[in-house]
Amino acid sequence: MAFAAIMMILYSSDLLYIVHNQIISFQNPSNIKINKNYGTDISVELFAKGLTRPTSMSFINDNTILILEKDSGKVRVISHGVLLEKPAYTIENLSTQQEQGLLGIAFKNKSFTNLSLASGKTQSIQENLLGKHNDLLFSQKGTENYLKDKVYLYFTQKVSENKGLNYIDSNEDSDSSNNLRNRVYEFNFNNTDNSLVPNRLLLDLPANPRPYHNGGKIDIDKLGNLYVTIGDLTAINSSMQNYPGKKLDLFFPPNNTSGILRINPSVSMLIPASNPFYNQSLENKTLGSLSLYYAYGIRNSFGLDIDPVTGRVWDTENSESTYDELNLVEPGFNSGWYKIMGPLNRNNDSNVLDLVMLNGSHYSDPEFSWRNPIGVTDVEFYESSKLGKEFENNLFVGDINNGNLYFFKLNPDRNKIVHLKSIYDSKLASNESIEDFVADNKSELEPYIFAQGFDGRITDIQTGPDGNLYILSYFDGKIFRLVNS
Repeated sequence: MAFAAIMMILYSSDLLYIVHNQIISFQNPSNIKINKNYGTDISVELFAKGLTRPTSMSFINDNTILILEKDSGKVRVISHGVLLEKPAYTIENLSTQQEQGLLGIAFKNKSFTNLSLASGKTQSIQENLLGKHNDLLFSQKGTENYLKDKVYLYFTQKVSENKGLNYIDSNEDSDSSNNLRNRVYEFNFNNTDNSLVPNRLLLDLPANPRPYHNGGKIDIDKLGNLYVTIGDLTAINSSMQNYPGKKLDLFFPPNNTSGILRINPSVSMLIPASNPFYNQSLENKTLGSLSLYYAYGIRNSFGLDIDPVTGRVWDTENSESTYDELNLVEPGFNSGWYKIMGPLNRNNDSNVLDLVMLNGSHYSDPEFSWRNPIGVTDVEFYESSKLGKEFENNLFVGDINNGNLYFFKLNPDRNKIVHLKSIYDSKLASNESIEDFVADNKSELEPYIFAQGFDGRITDIQTGPDGNLYILSYFDGKIFRLVNS
């Protein structure tokens, strides 16, 4: 059997990979076990292997998947079940320190109607928050077919002012963090040769002072809005991290961190006027890039998906030492960091009055919390009934600490998690439900574990065009497929 020496230490629950002597075998699907309470007719298949530290994937059509490799910068292609040697694209001059690298992908091969052209008054704001790189300047779009076959990537790159996508700094000794940026770039997908063609830079975000909490998951909704996660970059220096809080009555301008940002690539001015703080950013120049924010107070997130029924956004959030989170993210959501993690009643030293509550913002507890961090990663609404009607349009969540796949069912209003005991009374009668939706120990968490044994650890979950569930495994570079057997 082939073995890989995986060198890892988990910094709290963060996705931090450092050298440590731990051996993880390249697993066989038979090592992955489905929780028998969810039935015995679901099996696991090995769909693909040969990837190197993959972070995210996206189905482009019925036969094509694009997969991101964190450190190589390659956008790998699986076509008709075969991993192609030639990548669709390679990001040059990538920064791969710790949690930096090629991180997020989003794709929609549908047409979107231009619903919300922003006012021309936002031009100066847009230039300020995006920077003045030459490749940021783009002609007015807005046609209903504009987003067809567009692919969006999130990555960390060393850049220089007024240079293009693949500019490499000529000063090889220069490692100034000021040259590092988290970037969201738009590509055209060429169906003929499965390649990506660079189009334009959409967001030019900070990536310093430290290479942690970069976030990077992105997703696009049915209206063409692109959602982008970015963490605090370990710098608690902005009101977007609830610093210093209401008690000091000070405001530190937004700095494009600790949030879920929302743009619309089909809109000429890029920023939807429906963003929750859009008008405030026009009225008060000190608010800077606040117009970009859909939510804030987020420490670090590597999971983001949109409810296909309601259009509501859900995310996962990594804690510092306790209470990883699964959140419903309504417009203007303040997740509470750095004052609150987990439910408010578990934070004895903090309360909502400690938060920076902008006009139009709100705080709400997580819909589910893990008291002991699991390194929560991706969240996926399963848009199929192929594995069983009870799973359709409900949530699957992954982790990187244990290699577990979790399942959560929503209530009829689709704004809360349902206690599993109430769903599977006959199957889970011996398990006590978690009244506070906090898994404090293994026995409380067990009913929510759908499958375990993903030794390569989970970084992405996707519903395939065939209706099956696909799981991306980081350390062993594999894709597994859950099927109804």
